[in-house]
Amino acid sequence: MSPAAYRTMLKWTPINERILFSRFATTHTNLSVIVCYTPTNEADDDVKDSFYETLQAVTKDIPKLDVLCVVGDLNAKIEADRKYCPEVLGPHGLGQIKENGALLVDFALCNDLVVGGTLFEYKNVHKYTWTSPDGSMRNQIDHFLVARRWRTSLLDVRGYRGADAQSDHMLMIAHIQIKLRA
Repeated sequence: MSPAAYRTMLKWTPINERILFSRFATTHTNLSVIVCYTPTNEADDDVKDSFYETLQAVTKDIPKLDVLCVVGDLNAKIEADRKYCPEVLGPHGLGQIKENGALLVDFALCNDLVVGGTLFEYKNVHKYTWTSPDGSMRNQIDHFLVARRWRTSLLDVRGYRGADAQSDHMLMIAHIQIKLRA
C-alpha cells in the first residue's frame, strides 16, 4: 500500500482467515473495502453458509453513505446471460453460473451490489482471472462488486495476464472515480 493510501486508512480489521475489512477516508465520503476468499464449490454447504453469514454481518455494519466494494477470490462463475439477474450482472460475464455463483448473486441482491467484471466489454482473455495449473481451463472467479449507488463511478474492471503475481490467478484492476451530485 502506498504511503498516501496508508495515511487515509481509518480502520483495518481481519474478521477471520477468509475476510478482511478496511475503511479509508476520501474527500467527500469514506471507502469501505471487504477483501474475501470464498470457499470453493466442493466445500461443505455449512462452510459456505457460515462464510456468507459472516460476510453479511460485516456488510450490515457499514454506513450506508460509504462507497462499498467487495473484492477477492470469490470462487464464483457468473453467467454470461444477463437474463439470470440483470439487477446484479452486466451483459459481459464469462461462463455458466454454478452454486457459488448463485450464492454470490444472492449476496449482491441482498446488499444492492453489482458485479463489476460483467459490466465492461472485453475479449475473453481480459475477463478470465484464473487458469488451471495444467493451463487447460480458464475461469472468471475473482470479482469486484460495488454498491449499485456508486455503479457510475466504476470506470473499468479487467484482468491483466502479464503481471507476474506468482499465482494461478491473474491481476485484476478496477478503476473508480467518485462522482458527487451538485
